[in-house]
Amino acid sequence: MLPRSVTPIRVGIFLGVVTAAVYLIGARRSFGYDAAATFANFVATPSLVDAFAVHAAMPSIVLKNIASNDHVFLSLISHVIYSVTGLRNEWVYRLVPALAAGGTIGVSTAVLARRFGLLAGTSAGLFIATNPMFVDNSRDLRGYSLAALLALLATLLLLDSLSPSGRGWGRGARAVYAVLLGLAIATHVFAFVVLLGHVTWIAIRRLPPELKQLAPAWVAAFVIGAAANANIELLVFLQHGFPPSLFDPTFPRDLVLFLVGAPVLLAIGLWLSSAGLGLWAARRESFVWASIAVVAAVVAILWLVLEPAYLYPRFFIFLIPGVAYLIAAAIERWKVLAPVVVAGAIASIAAQAPGYTQDPLALPQAAAAVERAHAAGQRACVIHSDEQVLAAYTTDFTVISTPDQLNECDMVVVVSWNVDLPLRDLAAQKFPRGTALPASYPAVVLER
Repeated sequence: MLPRSVTPIRVGIFLGVVTAAVYLIGARRSFGYDAAATFANFVATPSLVDAFAVHAAMPSIVLKNIASNDHVFLSLISHVIYSVTGLRNEWVYRLVPALAAGGTIGVSTAVLARRFGLLAGTSAGLFIATNPMFVDNSRDLRGYSLAALLALLATLLLLDSLSPSGRGWGRGARAVYAVLLGLAIATHVFAFVVLLGHVTWIAIRRLPPELKQLAPAWVAAFVIGAAANANIELLVFLQHGFPPSLFDPTFPRDLVLFLVGAPVLLAIGLWLSSAGLGLWAARRESFVWASIAVVAAVVAILWLVLEPAYLYPRFFIFLIPGVAYLIAAAIERWKVLAPVVVAGAIASIAAQAPGYTQDPLALPQAAAAVERAHAAGQRACVIHSDEQVLAAYTTDFTVISTPDQLNECDMVVVVSWNVDLPLRDLAAQKFPRGTALPASYPAVVLER
């Protein structure tokens, strides 16, 4: 018997706060590639308008090639922080994603514990908190966790209004719902799938009054999201910001596996089986099948028709609380599954612990080397494309893109894999003295 003080809300708050705190361990490490590009081009700039992807940090950066790195609403929040404080510390800009992740976990745990019981809700919350894809994308300057939280809150508001004990829709509730859903799309455009799911839920219930009431809210949410991403959409679709289409034959499989624990093999086995049993337990719930149908249709269109060059499972991170719903439903029916889910969480933690606080890229160290060269009157060079991430830390370098430009350099700094590889190899020949800078992906300083 649990003490009366242990309530779903208190368990949710505890798990959410602990998770956010754990996610902030190592928050002073360097930005990852996408986060560094976001910070340099859309956050640490003179104008707040840059949060909407209207300028690049340097003339050599082609804006349309990096616009998709901009998670607009998070960039806007971060730009306000930068404008007010002037701080460039990594931990400052990891606060919002980590807190949003904690909020997602806390709210999901509380709601699922109330619906399925404390054991089921807590286990499902642990699943979200330790899911590698959720962890990895909630610990840097990326908008995935914020989009997940906003989409979750909008979904819960909708479900509450449709429940027998719900209070129905007032004008204020519809406005809040529209803003939450619109800001989710403004944070990451793939949250539009949630809007499609909500429309489908109402349509299959055949509730004309609700359709009529919610239509303006859906339009408003779409307008908010589309307006925030307007310049990105212009750059990507009309100016061909994406590379040519590329068919990924394994994407649907990868999406399923990453939603349930990839790349941790043991976690996949334990969590996938639990979610599968949860699907059986919730088989009579029409909104579950409607959600699966919507996601399957969107994935099919993207995978088989549009074939975007950039299509990653993390774009669907807002589905992870939905998987947690299935896991909680399974545990409510078969209590023995709770230790199975917890075992998956332990396996996932063990797999992620090594390197948890390591720098993704050696950007601070590379910037220090560049600035030392600049202070000594030397010319430090970076190969084109690396400037879009190194600019988050320094701009005291020269960008090169052709072999003859190497003659103008005193050193060449290479910080990522996303450069002209033949030019990088030629630089290594001309500058044979290399110094490695440690990180998950090490950088190298090449000198004569």
